[in-house]
Amino acid sequence: MNTSRPVITGRKGVIAAGHYLATSAGLKMFAKGGNAIDAGVAAGLALTVLKPNQNSLGGECPILVYSPVEKKVVSISGQGTAPGKATVQWFKDNGIEVIPGDGFLGAAVPGLFGAYCTALMKYGRLTLKDVMEPAIDLAENGFPLHRGLRDCILFEEKKFREHWTTTADTFIPGGRVQELGEAVKQPALGKTLRKLVQSEEAFRDKGREAAIQAAVDCFYKGEIAEEILRFSKNTPSMDLTGKKHTVLLEMEDFIKYQTRIEEPVYTDYKNCRVFKCGPWTQGPVFLQQLKLLEGFDLKGLEHNSHKYIHTLVECAKLAFADREKYYGDPDFCNVPMDLLLSEEYNKKQRNRVDMGKANNNRLWEEINNNGSDINIG
Repeated sequence: MNTSRPVITGRKGVIAAGHYLATSAGLKMFAKGGNAIDAGVAAGLALTVLKPNQNSLGGECPILVYSPVEKKVVSISGQGTAPGKATVQWFKDNGIEVIPGDGFLGAAVPGLFGAYCTALMKYGRLTLKDVMEPAIDLAENGFPLHRGLRDCILFEEKKFREHWTTTADTFIPGGRVQELGEAVKQPALGKTLRKLVQSEEAFRDKGREAAIQAAVDCFYKGEIAEEILRFSKNTPSMDLTGKKHTVLLEMEDFIKYQTRIEEPVYTDYKNCRVFKCGPWTQGPVFLQQLKLLEGFDLKGLEHNSHKYIHTLVECAKLAFADREKYYGDPDFCNVPMDLLLSEEYNKKQRNRVDMGKANNNRLWEEINNNGSDINIG
């Protein structure tokens, strides 16, 4: 593929992020003596400021790390858990058939901060203050409004003005959508980030890991969790049900939450071993696609020819259909990952790819997994 962009190389490290200022934040960690994990955490925290329309402290963060010391890849579960009150019966009793994708009803315990801190404690070198400095600067002093964020603000402008007025205070300051390049400032977020750093600083004499853990406790067991619940329980929010609701989360949900380090899911494709987080994410879908494509002669198809694209799309559809049918929280349902990645299963699935037409029928395969029940949690 021809491109005008140069190949990026480095002698001590390379970082790529979704915004150039996040990349810059990561590079600064190398200058401080940090490693790749420090750089990744700094870039990720910066992105919560730079791209709040795509990720935030209230969101999730699946992480894969290769540990040169342990000589293995690990998965850090940055997916928050659902509220204890969020039962099937509760939604039935309240006449809700589908959990809305906006508002408070779908809110889980935020997993992102715990995941980043776990990565930092276990595999990084620097302090939380070190890696959070760029994010604090961007929140307090601002960054140039970019097209992706502005387009999102314009798309949601009516909702912000009528229902999410505190969001409008931040992203429609003075009642006006800012122009591209104007400084976006988020002082409340900056205050939150500083509070977390202050919690770390208060325990600095206890050692690096204990100090970072103090910030984690502030978020999940202290002031931050309390403020999240105070706002979301006292500010009913309009959602796609057409009604206003408050959050189902309780303090107990935050206190019980623990970030976990887990074994990743992997498959071998040609000469590569490819890793993903578990089926609590959609990551294994990519592994399923690779297993399906392994049985096709992609090299023999002209790159981006209609047959090439058709093969990729049909295999993707089969893999995503399995996601809808079988994926879920392994703590609550049996996800037959070994079977889904097995050659026997994928050989049968490949036979469902018709090179002459698109398959728009029911795509998932009923799996008889030795009599075990398969549910979505």
